[in-house]
Amino acid sequence: MMNTVSLVKVSVASLTMTLVAGCSEYGDFTQEQICRASLAAIKGKSPSIMMVDKKVVEPETEKDVFHISYKRPDDGKKWHYRCKIDKTRAVWAQGKDGRWRDQAQDPTIRFKIEGEDILINETFPDGSTALDISFSIYMLGGKS
Repeated sequence: MMNTVSLVKVSVASLTMTLVAGCSEYGDFTQEQICRASLAAIKGKSPSIMMVDKKVVEPETEKDVFHISYKRPDDGKKWHYRCKIDKTRAVWAQGKDGRWRDQAQDPTIRFKIEGEDILINETFPDGSTALDISFSIYMLGGKS
């Protein structure tokens, strides 16, 4: 009897680990795609021009930080940003040394996954909405 109970516990644990590993808290979207979509939305650009130059892990939070750049189509100027995901928020900074836009005076960027679409919402500190925009996962390179 004891061996059967142990076997059931191991089987349930294995199945749980498989289920957890098989699904993301962000549906089919990666954190990289969420950052690209968020920056594209607030900068008024196509997510297709947002390029991830590198990914690093922030030591103090252990969050992935994506270094993203794009070339402005009209003049070719290259812009650099950093982005990280905090639950349902995308937090960004200008360049490699700019401050994180996560203070009370900064607009808040929230995202919501709805199937194959990501909805990006930027809200000003007074609660008014700066923008609501959505992108299909296929605009961001497809499913992971």
